[in-house]
Amino acid sequence: MLNERERVIEAEAALPGPKGRLRRELSSAAVLLLTLSSLSPVVSVFGVGGDVLHQAGAAAAALFGLGIVAAFVWAMVYAELGSAYPYAGGDYVGVGRILGTWAGVVTLAIWAVTTGPSIAFGAETMSVYVRQLVPQLPAQAVTFGGMAGALAVALMSVRRGALVTGLFLAVESIAVVILIVVGVGRPARGLDAIFFHPVAVSTGGALAPVSLGVVALAAIGAVYATVGGNQAIYFGEELRDPHRRMGRVVVMACLGGALATALPVILVVLSARDLGALLRSPAPFAEFLSAAVGPWAGPALSAGVALAIFNATVVSVMGGARLFFSLGRDGIFPAAVNRVLSGVDPHSGTPRAATLTVGVFAAGCCLLNSHTLLVFMSGLLVYGWSLVCLAVLIGRLKGLTGGPGYWRSPLFPLAPVAGLAMAAAFALSDLADKDAGRPSLLLLGGVVLAALGWSQFGLRRRGWKPQLGESEA
Repeated sequence: MLNERERVIEAEAALPGPKGRLRRELSSAAVLLLTLSSLSPVVSVFGVGGDVLHQAGAAAAALFGLGIVAAFVWAMVYAELGSAYPYAGGDYVGVGRILGTWAGVVTLAIWAVTTGPSIAFGAETMSVYVRQLVPQLPAQAVTFGGMAGALAVALMSVRRGALVTGLFLAVESIAVVILIVVGVGRPARGLDAIFFHPVAVSTGGALAPVSLGVVALAAIGAVYATVGGNQAIYFGEELRDPHRRMGRVVVMACLGGALATALPVILVVLSARDLGALLRSPAPFAEFLSAAVGPWAGPALSAGVALAIFNATVVSVMGGARLFFSLGRDGIFPAAVNRVLSGVDPHSGTPRAATLTVGVFAAGCCLLNSHTLLVFMSGLLVYGWSLVCLAVLIGRLKGLTGGPGYWRSPLFPLAPVAGLAMAAAFALSDLADKDAGRPSLLLLGGVVLAALGWSQFGLRRRGWKPQLGESEA
């Protein structure tokens, strides 16, 4: 039976949303599906998971176990921020409200600048897997075709988009389930092989003990692959009763995604019959499944990974559209641009202009090569994650987060303090990576400085601060 408040919410959700206002029509399950689709454990396992295996060898299993711990910290911090500030602008709304205009502007700048490159990177990666199945297809045609398809789904009503991505998620998750089932059923070594005597492939091709320095660098990759769940906040203005529900959605998405990513890696390392062959293979998880279930696994995996990346691209476009919708509503751009971006289609309830803008932005970024796109993205967490953790730390002390009925991270201030330590580790890792991480810190550092100047000499003079959404302002 629905109570009176829930009946009112259901009735409001059925009405067309006016311009500048999103509809509250998503359940917790729908937002959870959207978020897990964006996290895409399949991509994390077969992409980053393979890289960590090549770096750290058998120690990768322990590192992904560490990734689950990091994901717990991530979940606690983002659940508290998202519960207090469940708005379409994502991080920047809560950060700006708690820390001030400067922090909000820095956060929105780094997320806005990296939105297009991150979506384009996914589209280009998807092209690689599609062309493994059909090599005759031109790479750019596949990339732009995938972008067009993702944009078409993102322009649907948010409920239809959640349904489509949920179906894709169910199909792509079969690969993860098979890895887990096969891994559980055929253990080949004990935990000592990953904790006390881990080996990796040496430069000569033989198995040798892995060094502590290599393990430390690979740990950052494992953590990158397992954390997430903050994508749910972008759909906060379309979630029913968001202050009460958002915290749980973020926690479930983050921990569910982390387990779905880490368990396959751990079990594959523990159950591979020929560990050397696994670690030498350019596609270790495909190698594992081919040995376990047959040679047909390779093409099937390529299809599954391509579908997973497409699904993640759809949700990334949808999330980016909510961010740009919020930027328009907050008056970040010239008035004419703001009016267009903050419009909501009265029939679908989708911010169509903002969605198209993000799609065009990402398509333009597809003209850049993957390495250049990676440079834009690598340093994002150092800046963004630091500000989020600082906002939750100060927000709780000021009574701006963790209030009655909102999510409260346990053992405060453990989670935000541990999160700041994680951000420092990300920074050290990026500084050690001269190919992408270090240039990214410098590039985004320039964006941060420009945002600070814009905040001080532009937005602050007119008293700008992030809006809390027209539906609940």
